[in-house]
Amino acid sequence: MVASLLIPSEESQNLAKLMRPEPLPDGREPEGRLVVCGLSWDRYLAFDQALGDDRPSPRLYYLDGELEIMTTSSEHERVKKWIGDLMAVFFEEAGTEIMPRGQATMRAALVEAGAEPDESWCIDGEKEFPDLVLEIALTSGGVRKLEIYQRFKVPEVWFWRRGKLELFALLPDGGAYESVERSRLLPALDPELLARRVAIRSWQEARRAFRAGLKGS
Repeated sequence: MVASLLIPSEESQNLAKLMRPEPLPDGREPEGRLVVCGLSWDRYLAFDQALGDDRPSPRLYYLDGELEIMTTSSEHERVKKWIGDLMAVFFEEAGTEIMPRGQATMRAALVEAGAEPDESWCIDGEKEFPDLVLEIALTSGGVRKLEIYQRFKVPEVWFWRRGKLELFALLPDGGAYESVERSRLLPALDPELLARRVAIRSWQEARRAFRAGLKGS
């Protein structure tokens, strides 16, 4: 069934339309998610290889035998682009040295987890896994992303949900995340300022307004 939906045909396209999530309240299209259970690690790797390298879609997340296959939408990609570009402005203004990792695949057989985040960054030097991960979640469901990133000991995970950022910081013992109001990695960043600028539909205006907000003007 899953394979038939991934292989273009008139019948599978009709079924895919019926499985498409309802539009967002503003009428825009959300991402689509399909979770397949009972998949071994080797089968996950084989499926990923069969899809090919450097593909724009779908994105894969794997955790303990569950595989999430996610397709993005125009609004998903817009929000990702806006946040990524605004964060570049913030890092530049703050003089913070970073190594962008973007959607680079995170994968480890030992912990049976894999992810392709929307955006990710290493702060103050390149590392095996990023310090900060961003996930755009216009729809709910899917595999447990926080548990995936906890296994990689990612210090912070940000979710964009319902028009705002939700920030989670890894506890000192590395066993779980806790919700926080401001980033512990980037305490100078105002999440509400960032969210307000992401809502601006003009890329140029959003960048100008965000930079002005950082400077207090």
